[in-house]
Amino acid sequence: KTTPEIDMDLTDLAKRLGATTLFSRLPREQLLALLAQSPRRQAAAGSVLSDTAHGLKNHLVLLSGELEAQRTWTEADGSQNTFAWPVAVRADGPGFALLSAAGSHIRVQALTDSDYLSIDGDALDELLGWSELDGNATLARNLKVFHKVPIENVQQAFARMVERPVVAGETIVTQDEPGDSYFIILSGEAEVWVTDPMTDETAMVAVLSDSDAFGEEALLLGGSRSATVRMHTPGRLLVLSKSDFDELLKPNMVEEVNAEQARALLSEGRVKLIDCRYDMEFEESRIPGAQWVPLSTIRQHGVFKIDPEATYIVYCRSGRRSNAAAFLLRERGIRALSLTGGIKDWPYEVDNSAL
Repeated sequence: KTTPEIDMDLTDLAKRLGATTLFSRLPREQLLALLAQSPRRQAAAGSVLSDTAHGLKNHLVLLSGELEAQRTWTEADGSQNTFAWPVAVRADGPGFALLSAAGSHIRVQALTDSDYLSIDGDALDELLGWSELDGNATLARNLKVFHKVPIENVQQAFARMVERPVVAGETIVTQDEPGDSYFIILSGEAEVWVTDPMTDETAMVAVLSDSDAFGEEALLLGGSRSATVRMHTPGRLLVLSKSDFDELLKPNMVEEVNAEQARALLSEGRVKLIDCRYDMEFEESRIPGAQWVPLSTIRQHGVFKIDPEATYIVYCRSGRRSNAAAFLLRERGIRALSLTGGIKDWPYEVDNSAL
């Protein structure tokens, strides 16, 4: 059974656990958060906490009582062998005993009434992976774009980034010029300016600051910059080349579905639909049920119109703009997929009625 509240000093436990090899790489605040979300459980004497069929997938922090862990394996001749060892909280010890998640073929049984915390092994692995980024760990965690990227890719991306000092008033990218880099702001503020091609009017549409990123749209679309980004203050940027972006980030951030897959997901009610084209395109024709959130507004304020808990399929005319839109949404922590071929290759019903 699960105890509703943890009636123990987590700060003290985090301090003591932080001295162990397993948890020593985690910052104290992360370890505290991990412990706070780890359920505290009680096991009666004789009860089985894990069996050999399912194994031990979570780390157990024994707070009181005594357990027996048992590992079973197969020898070269096919015979079965077993090794058992006790896990107990000693009166002269640190006040806990740690049994780390060891995977399959582990059986754990309570020898006495016991009290323990169950720490998600996958969650700890992820935190430990981020910790390997050293000085870039906090920055990488703040950038949601990296949360779907394998840790090894994130490590390589940061290793290949070049730090660039910038001054107030410096133009970093210019609208309509080819895109060749992806930028992360380490410090400072930048203004995003867009010139309307119809009216030739220029307006500031966003302000970017520490840990914000820009430059991905042109790389994903394979075209020119959609805005001018100019530094408002001095600062520092990290710059990743297009070739490194394409190799390390793009494949993991733009997930595509074809029309048949999209229709099935929509019919099952598992996803919502976003049309990221221009207003005149949307008014002319659209896939039924689509919400209009143009690509140009997603970076600015369009994301606030979107349910952050839902999964979206994004489409445009051909699939190029929706790739960029899906990437931007994922940067903001929203699960999004791009429709391959866009509305151009959509073989099902299309709404042509005037809005």
